[in-house]
Amino acid sequence: MRVMLTSPSMEVGGAERVMTLLAAELVKRGYEVTLVAPPGPRDGDLGGVTHERIALHDSGRSAAGATRATLELVRAIRATRPDVVHGQNVKSAAVAGIAARVARPARRPRLLATFHGVLPAEYRSSARLLRLADHVACVSADVRERLVASGLPGARASVVRNAVERAEPLTEERRAQLDSELGLAGHPLAIVVGRLVPQKAHARFLRAAAVVAERVPEARFLIVGDGPLRADIQAQVNAGGLAERVRLTGVRPDARQLIARADALVFSSDWEGLSIAALEALAAGTPVVSTGVEGMRELLAGGAGVTAPLDDGTALGNVLAEVLLDPARRYRMGAAGTALIEAEFSVAGMTDAYEALYGELTAC
Repeated sequence: MRVMLTSPSMEVGGAERVMTLLAAELVKRGYEVTLVAPPGPRDGDLGGVTHERIALHDSGRSAAGATRATLELVRAIRATRPDVVHGQNVKSAAVAGIAARVARPARRPRLLATFHGVLPAEYRSSARLLRLADHVACVSADVRERLVASGLPGARASVVRNAVERAEPLTEERRAQLDSELGLAGHPLAIVVGRLVPQKAHARFLRAAAVVAERVPEARFLIVGDGPLRADIQAQVNAGGLAERVRLTGVRPDARQLIARADALVFSSDWEGLSIAALEALAAGTPVVSTGVEGMRELLAGGAGVTAPLDDGTALGNVLAEVLLDPARRYRMGAAGTALIEAEFSVAGMTDAYEALYGELTAC
C-alpha cells in the first residue's frame, strides 16, 4: 500500500513527531511512504528511513498560500498515486481533501485526518472542514466527543491515541551535567515544554510558580521552547521577581532528558489534545500537573498526574506545590505513568490502529 503523510509543518512539535514515528514504523512494515510537508527540524527524525520526500511550501494562513499548497499537493498526488492520504490536523486535511479530488477525480485516494484538537471556539469550523476527510482519527475520547458534538458524524470519527518511544533512563552522570549547567543541584524542578504561544498560557504558569515559591522556596522552574511570546514571557518573569527561579531555555534537543530530570511536567494550557510532551513525561516516570482541560483529564485519570481548575494559576500552583512536597506521591504517579505508556501508548499499537483504518478506507 502507498501512503502519503502530509503536514503543514515539520517543526519541533508533538503532531510532527507522531507523524515521523508513524512513517518509520510503516516503512518497517513494508509500506511505500511519501512525506509531503515544508522542510524542518523533524526531517532529522527520518534519517536512514527509506521514504519519498516532497517539499511543500509553508503556506501560512493566507488564501493565496492555501491555494499554492493545494496545487503542490495535487502535483504530488498525481506523481505518487497514493492509496491513502493521511493529513495531520485540520489545515492539512482540508488542503489534502481538495487536492485529492482535483488530482484524481475518478479514483481519488482515500483521505484520513488525524485531529489533535483546536481552541474550543474553533471546533464547529473544524468539524465542517474535516467533512472533506473520509475518516477522522481523534487523539483522545474527549476530543472526539467535542468534535462530534460540533457537527462531524460520529460514524466518521474514532480514537487513535498518540504514541511515544520508550524513555532512555537518565544516568546520574547526565543528571549531574544538567544540574551543573542550569543551577539545579538540590532543587525540586518543575518544567513546562512547548511552543511559546497563547494556547500554552505561560502567564498562568508564572502565577503558579509564584504560588509554589511561597510554599517551596527552593523550587526552580524551566520554560523549554521558543515562539513569538518569548520576549513577553521574559518580561513577565522579570516583573514578577522570578528571575532567580524561572529560566527560559529556548529549544533544547535534550528536552526529553530535562523532562526525565524534572519532578513534575506542568501544563498551564487553555486547551490540549493529547500532548506528546505529556506522554514523554509519563514514559520517563515524571508526574504531570495540568490544568483540567480535555485530553489531559482523560490521560491523567488513572493516577499518572493531577489536574487543577482553570483560573489565573493559583489553583495550579497549589496542586503543584503539593506534588513537589510529597516524594512518595510522585513515585506512585511515576509508576502509574510508565505502566500506562506500556499498555496504551506504544508506537506499535498506534500503527496497528492506523493500519486498520487504512484497510477499512481502501476496502470501500
